[in-house]
Amino acid sequence: VGMRGVAYDATLYDYRVGDDNGSLTAINAGDSSIANIFNQHVTDGVQVSNNSYGSSISITSLSESYLRAVRGSTITAYRSLQTNGGVIVFAAGNSAKTQPSYNSGLPYRISELAGEWLAVVAVGPDLKETYYTNQCGVTKDFCVTAPGGGDNQSVDGIYAAQANGTYVRYSGTSMAAPHITGLVATVMQRFSSLTAAQIVTRVKNTASYTGLTGY
Repeated sequence: VGMRGVAYDATLYDYRVGDDNGSLTAINAGDSSIANIFNQHVTDGVQVSNNSYGSSISITSLSESYLRAVRGSTITAYRSLQTNGGVIVFAAGNSAKTQPSYNSGLPYRISELAGEWLAVVAVGPDLKETYYTNQCGVTKDFCVTAPGGGDNQSVDGIYAAQANGTYVRYSGTSMAAPHITGLVATVMQRFSSLTAAQIVTRVKNTASYTGLTGY
């Protein structure tokens, strides 16, 4: 009521990956299960994928060989989405670390994914980096920041719609990532001749540091 999203002309696809208790069963099931989700993206013609889940494990803690061994099918599915014109957006995580989660930072190790990928960290309403957010760290070449709500969630969290028609405030990089996903969708609509990689480059090149401060 009285508000609307960033890309309000977009068609939304919602892939259920959890159960009624909030456990991300499809994500926790492992490589082939995650790959199935992103293969479905390709089938559905999804152009930008918003992902707001992750691990407390930093990308710098895992090697390329390990990630290719345990996430080989997922990496292939990610790349398939990208080569079919898709951009992948990932929340960087809320562990207050200097490096993002391995989920969001994957292109740091798997370099072929970097061109059509954006990791997202959070700032509060004062444009100050929040305490909770993971930082860009080694993913700085494909990382941006967006409003995620402040550290006092009840007061300065991002307004979010609930299923019962009311609103609730939440803070986190999961609130920041959809801002970027909506931005990507809007740029795609405006510049339909650009490739997915060119869209990501446009977003990064036109981002601004103005007013941003560290925690």
